[in-house]
Amino acid sequence: MGIRGRALVLFLLLGALPLGLSVGLLLPSYGRAVRESEDQLQLATVAELAGTLERRWSGVREDADAIAAAVAHAAMLDDPKAAEALVQSALVARPRVDVARLEVPSAKVDTILAKEGAATEGTPHSTPEQRERALSGPVAVPVDATRGALVVAVPKLRDDGAQGWLTVPLYLRPLTDAATEALDVRSFGDDTRLVVVDAERRVVVAVGAGLPERGASASSLPVWASLPVQGNQAGIAIKNEFTADGLEMVGAVHVLPEQGWTVAMWRPKSVAMAGYIATRRTVVAIAGGALLLALVLGLWASRAVTRPVLALVERARRIGQRRWGELPPPAPRSDELGSLDVAMHKMAEDLQAGEAELEKEVRLRSDLSRFVSQEVVEGIVQGDLSLELGGERRAVTVLFADMVAFTAAAESAPPERVVAMLNELFSVLTEVVFRHGGTVDKFIGDCIMAIWGAPVANEDHALKALEAAEDMMRFLEAGRGRWREEYGIEMRLAIGINSGEAIVGNVGSRERMEYTVIGDVVNVAARLETIAAPDQVLLTAATLDEAGEDFDVRRLGERSLTGRSEGVEIYELVAL
Repeated sequence: MGIRGRALVLFLLLGALPLGLSVGLLLPSYGRAVRESEDQLQLATVAELAGTLERRWSGVREDADAIAAAVAHAAMLDDPKAAEALVQSALVARPRVDVARLEVPSAKVDTILAKEGAATEGTPHSTPEQRERALSGPVAVPVDATRGALVVAVPKLRDDGAQGWLTVPLYLRPLTDAATEALDVRSFGDDTRLVVVDAERRVVVAVGAGLPERGASASSLPVWASLPVQGNQAGIAIKNEFTADGLEMVGAVHVLPEQGWTVAMWRPKSVAMAGYIATRRTVVAIAGGALLLALVLGLWASRAVTRPVLALVERARRIGQRRWGELPPPAPRSDELGSLDVAMHKMAEDLQAGEAELEKEVRLRSDLSRFVSQEVVEGIVQGDLSLELGGERRAVTVLFADMVAFTAAAESAPPERVVAMLNELFSVLTEVVFRHGGTVDKFIGDCIMAIWGAPVANEDHALKALEAAEDMMRFLEAGRGRWREEYGIEMRLAIGINSGEAIVGNVGSRERMEYTVIGDVVNVAARLETIAAPDQVLLTAATLDEAGEDFDVRRLGERSLTGRSEGVEIYELVAL
């Protein structure tokens, strides 16, 4: 991954990580809070409705108990009119009961007690089972779509008295209205279901679509899965979660402790959590938008950060490739990257100048190496040897090597071949001179002049010159056949060597100068070369004294040389 990719990942992490953590931590907390709020709301609703039912039921029961007690007292009176007046007085005093049915099965009594003007039609009867259960406490049961029945036992005032039961209508419409009002007050929607059942799980009140009718069994409803027991029991209120018709439901159940009725309500979890789901959708959309924005800003920021870095990388690449002409000027930045850009540009200029100087030095070395040895080149380049006009006295050895019979060969051969032959000869002889630490002073026609001991002083100048002369003769011996075959001539050299003091230095003008050796030692060496026979190396006693006794020489005696009044002791170097 490149620097731009890393920068983009960094910006995304800086932008998206806090957002992701916030969403990941806040949304679940908010969801739990919404669910807890829904649970508390449903529990409060069923508890409130249960309280309303309890109060209404308790009021009807109190009135029914009072009327039952009045009936028991009236049964003890001998005066029928007094008994009827007592019962009527009890009915009038109890506002929640308008009509009641008195049943004494053992006496075959089945009569209706009613307030004046009250409707008596349809006053419910009790069943033997209800009468049996009413001996332990009042029994409330649904009868039809609008009414239920409350059955209470009539107290016996004497042990031998017949047992009677009083059945009063229990109107369910007010209960239904109370349930509907409880749902409306808390803004539960049409998807909410509420049911009230008796101890036998028969429907007393039902609000919502798809519920059993009043009086029908509601035992199959999934809401009861969380209710551990049935029938009369201590009051409990629990929250519930179940599945119905393929939907997840949340609900609450509350049991009335005395009469054993149960209030239950539920609605789809998606409806209950609609606010949370909408908020989650909005938050996720905002988070997605923020992430997209972070991506765009990250791309922009990464490019803004990496563009100057990549420009520096490109500058470094061009510097490495020595593409000086393609380097742009430094970017106008005032930060650290701008300073680095300026520094790299200055470095490139310094490198370019250094390379130009190095190239000049290499060119100078190359030019000088064609004339002098590497040691002399280093001395000149490093400034140890002066290039100013002038000279100094120095002990040197001078060697002249001349190609014998070159003039006759040049007359019979094409000029191109003559030049090629000379170039090859001088290349080899120059290499031999350089190999032995000498300096090629000049080429004179078919003759080469070399010196040792100047411009770099060398105590073994005579020794090195004689060794070079031996190598020259070995070269001729090895290549003579090829020269004969290629150029059609017999290659032979005549060499003269002399040692002594001479004036060495730059001679000429400031525009054109030549490093050379001047003195008698040069003239003697030149004269020896002219009298040397083909393949003969002549040297003076001065050279032999300087070189030592390591060479095989033959004394030729004293000779007179042109231009000298005194004779010169001459020796011949015997080739190995």
